[in-house]
Amino acid sequence: MVKAVTLPESPDWVERVKEKAFNNMKNHESCAQSIVAAFMDELGINDPMVIRAAGALHGGMVSSLVCGVHAAGLMVLGMLVGREDLELGLDGLLPIVMPAQDLIKRLDKRLGSSSCKELSGVDFTDAEAAINFYVTKENEKCFGLVSEGAEEIALFLKELEEGGMLFRHD
Repeated sequence: MVKAVTLPESPDWVERVKEKAFNNMKNHESCAQSIVAAFMDELGINDPMVIRAAGALHGGMVSSLVCGVHAAGLMVLGMLVGREDLELGLDGLLPIVMPAQDLIKRLDKRLGSSSCKELSGVDFTDAEAAINFYVTKENEKCFGLVSEGAEEIALFLKELEEGGMLFRHD
C-alpha cells in the first residue's frame, strides 16, 4: 500500500525549521542533531532514539567525513518515506532512492560540498584541531551551514509533497 506523507500546513514552517536548527546548533552544538531535532519538533515526532542516533553524525561522523547536514537530511527524509519493515524489500526502499540522491545534490550545490572537512576546515580526528575549532569560535561558521541546510531540506520536502512524490510503502 502506498501512503502519502503530509507536511505542516502552516506557510511559515520552513522558516521555523531553519530558525530552530540554527538555534539548536548555536545553543547545543551537533549539526546533525540540530537539524533532526528541528524537523522532529515541527513534524510532531517525539522519539529520543532518533536524536541519539543522529549524535554519532556530528562533525562528519566524528571523523570529518560526510557533513552532518547531509546525514541529517537523509535521516529526515528516511523518517518520512523510509521503509519501516525490512521485509518490504526493495519495494520499501524505492520511495527514498531518487529523492535521497536529489537531496544530496541540492545540499552540495547550496553548501558547496558534502565533506565536513572541506566545509569546516577541521580534521575532527585531531583532538587539538577539534578543540581549537571551538575555542576560537570557528565553529560558528557551521551555524549558518546548519540553518541553510535545514531550509534546503524543508524546501525540498515541500517540493516533493507538492509534486505528489512524498510517499512511502506501508
